[in-house]
Amino acid sequence: MGATSKSIAVIAYELPSDRERTGGVSHFNHRLCNRLSEMGHRVTAYTVRAAEEVESAAYRIVTVAENATRGRLRRYYTAPLLGRKLSFDDYDLVLSSGDDWAMRRSGTPWVRIMHGSAWRELTHNKRAIRKANLLFQYALEQVSAARSTVTLFNSGDTRRLYPNRPADRVVHLPIDTRRFSPGPKNDAPTLLFVGGLDSRKRGGWLLELFKARIRPSIPSAQLWMVCEPGEEAPGVTYFRMVSQERLAELYRQAHVFCMPSTYEGFGIPYLEAMASGTLVVTTPNPGAIELLAGGQYGRIVEDGALADALIESLLTPADHVRWTAPALRWARNHDWSVLVDEFLAAGAGPSEANTR
Repeated sequence: MGATSKSIAVIAYELPSDRERTGGVSHFNHRLCNRLSEMGHRVTAYTVRAAEEVESAAYRIVTVAENATRGRLRRYYTAPLLGRKLSFDDYDLVLSSGDDWAMRRSGTPWVRIMHGSAWRELTHNKRAIRKANLLFQYALEQVSAARSTVTLFNSGDTRRLYPNRPADRVVHLPIDTRRFSPGPKNDAPTLLFVGGLDSRKRGGWLLELFKARIRPSIPSAQLWMVCEPGEEAPGVTYFRMVSQERLAELYRQAHVFCMPSTYEGFGIPYLEAMASGTLVVTTPNPGAIELLAGGQYGRIVEDGALADALIESLLTPADHVRWTAPALRWARNHDWSVLVDEFLAAGAGPSEANTR
């Protein structure tokens, strides 16, 4: 093995699928594996996805549990338990995005990447069964973090929810600024949302604001929603299962991006919008507050002021540069080329991994 080439295992139970819409962690895992492969490392992803589901994978895929996405019990508990049989002795480094609490450790450095907290999701969820599952998941996250060599937290808010060791630290998640970059805007005033209608992302609420307040104030306004289709309404267009290239086009062409989530541990869509030269207008949540620096790189308003802020922003695109110029510089500091070495360096020290 060359001095700079490593054999790396990535615990990536979540990967993007051509069969269903997946979340931000899945795309992070895919980009991490591909970027490490581009750098000359030998990468193996351990996942619940079948290899044929994952497009454009420049890395080896090992399916840990067949059909693990069918049912929460199998996905969150049975599949991770099956990971107990795996050995990582032959790898130079393990990078884990979760679901690793049952896996056997060895002398291989084990870097746990914490994408957010089940505890924060629990406090913003109204379903009793889901809250119980999240509470147990939070306990397992504590186990996972404690058994890692190093834990990298995606934000200061996430870090505060777990015990910290001297080597543990905050590392923001990267984006691909080669793909997400500024360009011409749509002719009509356009608002973009990425997320779920009936979730903490609050796409359904944004849709209601658009119908009741925004569209009546700006008859030419458009709302582009990257989610499962919901209620049809004038000016509303749904985009389902879009490619990353198409998503980048939507970010680039929109005038304003809004994801009024009640909780984001980080919020990659905010960064992708900033990298695209698009103004972010949102409600307060930990990820938005940290990424937008409290309002320096975008507008953060309370729920009752959101409709007015969106109307004002759609009507005054010339004023956006106040936020978008510094936001673009900030986003470019989060490119993969800048941050990928942080993940590699985290596992470079002597291993302290628990070998249980």
